[in-house]
Amino acid sequence: MLTRYCLELTPDRPCTPGPEWGYRLYAVLLERAPKDFGIQVHQMNISPISQFLDCRARQMKWVISLLGNQAEEALGDLLESPAPLRLTKDEVMLSPVLKNTDRIADPDEMFFRAAQGSGRHVLQFRTPTAFKSRGNYQILPTSRLILQNLINKWNGCFSDCMIEDEDGEGIEAMADGLVCRRFQLHDQRYFLKGNSIPGFVGTLTLDNQLKGFHRELVDMLLTFAGYAGVGIKTSLGMGGVEHRTEA
Repeated sequence: MLTRYCLELTPDRPCTPGPEWGYRLYAVLLERAPKDFGIQVHQMNISPISQFLDCRARQMKWVISLLGNQAEEALGDLLESPAPLRLTKDEVMLSPVLKNTDRIADPDEMFFRAAQGSGRHVLQFRTPTAFKSRGNYQILPTSRLILQNLINKWNGCFSDCMIEDEDGEGIEAMADGLVCRRFQLHDQRYFLKGNSIPGFVGTLTLDNQLKGFHRELVDMLLTFAGYAGVGIKTSLGMGGVEHRTEA
């Protein structure tokens, strides 16, 4: 199961939130989770939680995706009936209201939803997004980086339905079949634990020109991006993505 929750947060005093508050919210959420789950999350290569804070509107929007049954069992009840969230460092109390919940039962449903789209995908990067390759940050998105990252996330969360590509030729073929139609991106850093991580935000439109199963798989992965996020540290508030298709 995959579940995405969207909560609106209202502060108890005037404040200036930033996307970095996503990390603080994540810490509060794990504090309330069963202890064993918190320990397991920190030991996983791929986190079963993706979350980010969208501060663009007057109302803060917190989006949390639980990727798999384990995360749902540990955190689902906490998000269905959310309690006030205190950010000690910022001396603010946030009152959450659950606005909507989106559940996908299994991989078949994800493929089905993706098949309803046009094949032209709009990725809106709401919080700073970055990739890491050979120890260096990469802040220019490419089709290959996006697909590789999404496949890694999918395989880490859904081991019973893994996407295999041992020689990397499949990813190269799929990346070649994605055409960038539009982009409006700019650099933006994410401040985390005293570090300044380079990244980007904005909008990227990709046109899927593949055929057959590769087309279906890419449509599914880009739809999955709207739940799993893209890039590094998506559990800590980076790489928050909203996805849609257009004609």
